[in-house]
Amino acid sequence: MKRFVLAALAAALFVVAAPMLAFAADGAAPETVARSVSETTKVTWAWGATVSQAGQAIAWLLASVAMVMLRKLPANIVAIFGNARVELLLNNAIGYGLNAVQGAVKDKALTVDVGNEVLAKALQYAVDNAPGWLQSWAGGPEGLAKKIWARLNLGEGASDAALPAAVSSVSAT
Repeated sequence: MKRFVLAALAAALFVVAAPMLAFAADGAAPETVARSVSETTKVTWAWGATVSQAGQAIAWLLASVAMVMLRKLPANIVAIFGNARVELLLNNAIGYGLNAVQGAVKDKALTVDVGNEVLAKALQYAVDNAPGWLQSWAGGPEGLAKKIWARLNLGEGASDAALPAAVSSVSAT
């Protein structure tokens, strides 16, 4: 394992340092000239560009390895990433719902009618913009509706009786 870590660190150092060296070499160093029999014929080698291209290729290779290693993460780390995606989806959905309903203002208590409309718009946004696996992770449209309802600032008289109507309106589309 130590060898792998050391090799990864060495490769990362090379990926970071090689483009900088190539950039510095192209602008600061004189060009390499190979002299032939005739003075009018010369061969140049842009070694800075070669090093830069090699660095890019290695960076792509390391990125591919990192993606494969991400698939091997423990389930609890994957759960943290999934929950973060659900939170982002809910924040975007509620923001959309508040903007889409006239009279709805963030951090102001919503009346029951406005709250129900915000719930419906936010839930529709969430269902339209979330991939299927993320919707399943959040508990489907019912789970999303409950999570959105819990985050809305609703006035007195609001009850979760609006949840089934909002879910059925989204499922129909």
